[in-house]
Amino acid sequence: MVIVDSLPHPRQLPPTAVALGLFDGLHRGHQAVIRRAVGVSGLTPAVFTFRYDDEAVITKKNYARILSPALKMKLLEQLGARIVFQPPFSKIMPMEPAEFFYKIIVQFMRAGAVVCGEDFRFGKNAAGDALLLRKLCEENGIRFTTVPPVEDEGKPVSSTRIRQALRQGDVETANRLLGYPFMTDGTVVHGQHMGHALGFPTINQLFQPGQLIPRFGVYATIAEFEGRRYIGATDIGVKPTVGDNFRPAAETHLLDFDRKIYGAEVTLSYYAFLRGERKFQSLSELTETVLANAEQARALLKDRI
Repeated sequence: MVIVDSLPHPRQLPPTAVALGLFDGLHRGHQAVIRRAVGVSGLTPAVFTFRYDDEAVITKKNYARILSPALKMKLLEQLGARIVFQPPFSKIMPMEPAEFFYKIIVQFMRAGAVVCGEDFRFGKNAAGDALLLRKLCEENGIRFTTVPPVEDEGKPVSSTRIRQALRQGDVETANRLLGYPFMTDGTVVHGQHMGHALGFPTINQLFQPGQLIPRFGVYATIAEFEGRRYIGATDIGVKPTVGDNFRPAAETHLLDFDRKIYGAEVTLSYYAFLRGERKFQSLSELTETVLANAEQARALLKDRI
């Protein structure tokens, strides 16, 4: 898959069928749009998205990234995209709708077909909508398709609903709306090394700026590392028992795993919320609870490994 981060690109792209959207979270509705573009014969399946390079330009209320950039690219490739164009938002934000259409869709993406959701907006101040895009495509001989919203429980699947669910610890709802388990990834960093001393070695990963942080508490997870999957209990929070009240982190006790993997990249998939964050009266109580949570995770996830 070719990933293009900026204009101009050193070589001309092939004619494309392009799916348009921010695709934050790549939920079931986004997947429907992308699969429609991938299904167009005779054209290279492509995705136009963008990345927020300046927090000051984010207009979405309570916005936070559901997917890391790396996981987003991995899922786009799995969905069948062969070209992804993701310029910084600051570069496309000033473009009037017609300028965006001719510079990006026609000249750069070389679109032979365009697919978007019914609520897609584009251009300066989001002045362009799907009706205008249809008109421009028809005038330029480009096939155009809108995909209706995918509904769940009578309401459209949306990134807003997914963020709300995750902030409440409702992983099951978030996963149903996403169409796959909610995931985080990151580099394993040094923690306080207390877990190993207490009998439950852990891996620590920090959340990146702008990343959605689910409700503080413990989750049943599966970690992917070096092509293998391990059941874990992941504690998200600031560790009130040991007085670490700084940057929120994901600390995971992996079952049947006792390796030091500092600097490694690990992906966590979340399946269930086990308990909220709490302060324990003693380290022994903390140890007993962590080990009990790990066994809960084993019972829930043993058939997924």
